[in-house]
Amino acid sequence: MDYANILTNCEEPAVGAAVLKSLSQLFERDLQLLTIDASERAIAAKLAKYLELHFPDRDVDVEYNRMGNAPKMVAWNGNRDLVYPDIIVHLRMTDTNVLAIELKKGSNSENKEKDILKLGAYRCELMYSHALFIRLGVGASAGIVSECEWVHGQ
Repeated sequence: MDYANILTNCEEPAVGAAVLKSLSQLFERDLQLLTIDASERAIAAKLAKYLELHFPDRDVDVEYNRMGNAPKMVAWNGNRDLVYPDIIVHLRMTDTNVLAIELKKGSNSENKEKDILKLGAYRCELMYSHALFIRLGVGASAGIVSECEWVHGQ
């Protein structure tokens, strides 16, 4: 899969380029996390760390569950549910929502459909400018992006 081409074809090329550079940094500096099949949270935290370098005027948070002071909720499965996006780029306590990422490891056999629905809801209900699903290879496939998809809405 040519994930680099998918990422650079973002509606806002600078956002796609930032994700691509951050993934490259993750693979260069923290490949061991993928090789040993560490938790998705650990991997997401490192990816968020590298995203921060490319969004210096924004907040980059892992599993951030607030929209202002209220819990973050969207209707993605027929009901309004609390949601915890894996990574978001935003300005806390404002309506500025740049990017939401849902991340899966290759060892997670769960299909991406729930994540795609949530990402669509983030775009439509929470007004995220960009929403991205990524599946990263682990073990012998560490350093490979096996799925990568921009989500445009519900």
